[in-house]
Amino acid sequence: MAAAPTIGYDDQLKSPQSLRGGQKFVIETTIGGVPTPTSSWTHNGQPLTPSAQLTVEVTPTSSKLTITNASADHTGSYVLKAENVVGSTTAEFTLTVKGR
Repeated sequence: MAAAPTIGYDDQLKSPQSLRGGQKFVIETTIGGVPTPTSSWTHNGQPLTPSAQLTVEVTPTSSKLTITNASADHTGSYVLKAENVVGSTTAEFTLTVKGR
């Protein structure tokens, strides 16, 4: 039976997050759906480009975004989109980095 994608994550991440420059920040999500959805991240509307300070780990049932040594460049809106033939869903995370 087919099922539209779902994205699960900690309730704490539903509100805007603030951190100081140099800190580490992790967004861990679970992804469900049949068939298994594909997932992708954007930052301020642009496709996310992994770097030395920003990594994305993806499995068929999860996606994890890690920012190490956060800087003001990391401030903004991060959106995870999961989609399959049944539909799509998104989860938005807002991050503000102060300093550095």
